[in-house]
Amino acid sequence: MNDKIYFSLGPVQGFVAQSRRTRDLWSGSFLLSYLAGCAINDVISKGGKIEIPDVHDDTLLNWIKGSRDGEAPIIGSIPNRFEASADINPKDIASSAADVVQLKWEKIAEAVWNEFVAGVAEEGKGTKEIWDRQVKNFWEISWVVGSDISAMNSRKNWRISSHLEDEPGDHCTMMGDWQELSGFIRSKERIKQNRFWNRLSQQHKIGRLDIREGERLCALALIKRLFPKVSEKAIGWEVETTNWPSTPYVAAIPWLERVIDAASKEANDFAVLVLNAAEDAERKGISRQIGSFSNKSEPFLNLDGNFFFENEIMDCKRTPLDGTPTSLKKCEEEPEDTKETRKKLKIQLSRIAEKTGSRPAPFYAMLLMDGDNMGKLMGEHKGESISKALSIFTKNVREIVREHNGVTIYAGGDDVLAMLPLTRAIGCALSLSQKYEKCFEKIVPEATISAGLVFSHYHIPLSSVMSEAHNILDDVAKDQNGRGSIAVSVLKTSGKYCQWTATWNRLTDGEGKMRIDELVSKVQEGPQKQFSISFFYGMRDDLAILSGDQILKPGSYAKLVEGLDPLPLLAAEYMKSRERTVSRVSRQEAEERVGTLLELSYRSRKSQDLEKNVLSPDAAMLIKFLSQSTDGGIE
Repeated sequence: MNDKIYFSLGPVQGFVAQSRRTRDLWSGSFLLSYLAGCAINDVISKGGKIEIPDVHDDTLLNWIKGSRDGEAPIIGSIPNRFEASADINPKDIASSAADVVQLKWEKIAEAVWNEFVAGVAEEGKGTKEIWDRQVKNFWEISWVVGSDISAMNSRKNWRISSHLEDEPGDHCTMMGDWQELSGFIRSKERIKQNRFWNRLSQQHKIGRLDIREGERLCALALIKRLFPKVSEKAIGWEVETTNWPSTPYVAAIPWLERVIDAASKEANDFAVLVLNAAEDAERKGISRQIGSFSNKSEPFLNLDGNFFFENEIMDCKRTPLDGTPTSLKKCEEEPEDTKETRKKLKIQLSRIAEKTGSRPAPFYAMLLMDGDNMGKLMGEHKGESISKALSIFTKNVREIVREHNGVTIYAGGDDVLAMLPLTRAIGCALSLSQKYEKCFEKIVPEATISAGLVFSHYHIPLSSVMSEAHNILDDVAKDQNGRGSIAVSVLKTSGKYCQWTATWNRLTDGEGKMRIDELVSKVQEGPQKQFSISFFYGMRDDLAILSGDQILKPGSYAKLVEGLDPLPLLAAEYMKSRERTVSRVSRQEAEERVGTLLELSYRSRKSQDLEKNVLSPDAAMLIKFLSQSTDGGIE
């Protein structure tokens, strides 16, 4: 029999990307991968063979099967779709796998309900009905049995379980299409709605920061948020990710490294003050997930990330202390002794900053990667060999991310999602691209992966960051730049600051050194300083004039007249900036230094020659941004 089972579970973006916390993002990715793994396990148990992906010796699948050796898996490694074969009753096997997904999901939901919601459901208005409706109707489980994957498009034999009608009432603050669980209408029943959420969030089993004031969640969002606390009941083993690194924590990692080296005593004195003031501030085990912290035991490294930023310490809403009333409406109403505690914490944190000579920058990186033309490669080459190469790549992702002090959120098939500190993100993306190509070099030498990398202020909603990452990956790195590329975007609270794109080979020079790192070091204060900040603004303005555009928006290019060499003009701009700030240089030196920057500014697209008459001013703005990231000077 030539027919195969093609199985897909979604919605991916509807469940994963709609997140308010990094824990939500991780939990959504893990649960989606876990449920796909349950479907795969059911197919295997009924005599089916999984052809794509290669799940042989996949740790998550082994634990689902009951073979639980070594550390419990905490990263989703199984894609949301798979291809299988079965000699007998493939339709029955596919249908059974779909049923298993729903049953396993309902078991997870039941664990969260029993532990956290059942005791307060009577405070709501139809809470149980809302819960059951959402749990039952969320997943889109699609399968088809046919000779090739195009049969999926016919929708024949699909089994779809999905949310089809608009939800009534007030909607979830995380997943906006779904009704929040209290069932009350805020405009008419605000007091009752607040009472429901206060009772739910103030249970001793829920930390004060687990459900913040103003969060009103649907069943799906609450399951994502609280699943780690009941994982043993829900899936059979404890997933040690209750304390997941927040975006402020990841942003602070480069600074934390300097603090432990230069001000360890002051830092741990600060930690004692924090834990005396806020019991919920401890994040046990969080530092173990960061490569350079894994063998360190300083309590300072296991604090909630908000306590590393002076402005967050003074914000009673974002960073409540033990003395902060739960019903507080304005920070001015906080008790005087609690206000004094905040001031003491800020003073101590300032002392640490003075000793290290720096403060943490409020930016982190979100990295999203996806293999290029995977469907085409599967059609042109043996699926088994492609699947094996992807499996090897997946198994290396977490270690590579860890080496760059990042945190892997998801790594399955040709997809990667990770958070990284600002200073290591581009290098990590390049290392992952090189590993991907290495895994394919003997079977598909032309195989490449693309990346969307967002440098974001931690105040920007996570859903917006994820949307930007998907946009620059799909629309910019892949469609506009021809794949095999990285697109980098910087999001400040004021909006998008810059957007730069390049093929992977443009990131390094002939000696394998990172061009961006070399240039960043020459902007920062010190003996290697060669560029002033004013030069980058001048370069952007000059390119706008040469191209005829008064304003070059982030992501746009300055297209020059064919044959026009911008080097002499930009070298003159460089010499002028040196006169205003530091010592003068010769024209030859100026052209050599500016030429290095132009190597990153020329437009590079896959399978095309370097376009030296099309330049991106965003290369200069990205370098300026990164150069200011080490001292917390970015606003």
